Amino acid sequence: MTMEFWRPKYHEYLNSEGDVAIIGSTFQRSRILKELEPETYQLSFEDWVEERKASLRELAGQMLTVHDNANRFEALKRAYESRNVVPFLGAGISIPSGYPGWTKFLWDLQAESHVTEDELELLLNSGDYEGAAQLIYNDLGSALFNKQLQECFDRSCTATGAINLLPLVFSDCNVVTTNFDKLLESAFSGQSQGFDQVVLGTNLEEALRISSTGGRYLLKLHGSCESIASRVLLHGEYEQAYSDSGVVKRFFSRFLFGKSLLFFGCSLLTDRTLRTMEEVVAAEGAHTLPQHYAFLELKDGIDRVERKKDLAKANIFPIWYPEGEHDESIEALLLALMEDGA
Repeated sequence: MTMEFWRPKYHEYLNSEGDVAIIGSTFQRSRILKELEPETYQLSFEDWVEERKASLRELAGQMLTVHDNANRFEALKRAYESRNVVPFLGAGISIPSGYPGWTKFLWDLQAESHVTEDELELLLNSGDYEGAAQLIYNDLGSALFNKQLQECFDRSCTATGAINLLPLVFSDCNVVTTNFDKLLESAFSGQSQGFDQVVLGTNLEEALRISSTGGRYLLKLHGSCESIASRVLLHGEYEQAYSDSGVVKRFFSRFLFGKSLLFFGCSLLTDRTLRTMEEVVAAEGAHTLPQHYAFLELKDGIDRVERKKDLAKANIFPIWYPEGEHDESIEALLLALMEDGA
């Protein structure tokens, strides 16, 4: 199992004690070791990888001893080993690589608009993110808003953190995301054969048909940053996509009868995805549908039991990790999911 993506973190470890000064010049410790003792450097990296994996296994073990995580994780692992799990990724998986979360992006846009802080805060506090985006869009106008969106999410960022484990953990299945950036395409093409096809929002009706023919597809429910026609971002675009006859609503009503979804990098609060899933479960009955899972941050002040009850309405069952430890926790849980005997 290659863990080449951990090499920059290994260099951080080597360089943590500072550069080496020689006659007025400074050199990184990683560079010295790599250039002067390449075999020792590689063996040291391999040893460090094993130590990191052991540390992540220990972290996963700690998380699975709290709340009711252990039994839930075992159920998820059984579904995974039967190849019945599809990852569903939100913005949190892209943040370590340098892309902003949706809240930060809206605040960055607000600072360059005539929308007041109070106006934006009112909408965000009520969970109306699509309304907040629509408000700023109306102020900036189509050309400027679309340009800002593309400049932010069409940048080339290096895949960092847990996203690099995805091609190893989910090597032969489809991937679903609501993200606008192209980080998943980059991560998968860098470590495997990549996706056979990327399917954008308005073309989702093709997704079930083409995925049944085999291959691996990236399903971008809300489109991509450079494609306005396939995008689901503004209030009007959500209304159209998630209406009873909308393409995303129809996709969910059919897709939820297939495999279990594993959410991570998603807040799973008051968004359309969650509400649509609740509607399908209420209409069809939870017992007729696969159970879905989520790696979720347990924030201070959250009523965990109440949150669990709300998620169960969408047939989603959480596996909790500590607040402020997002990336390490996701890496640990993904490694535990993939490895035998975890």
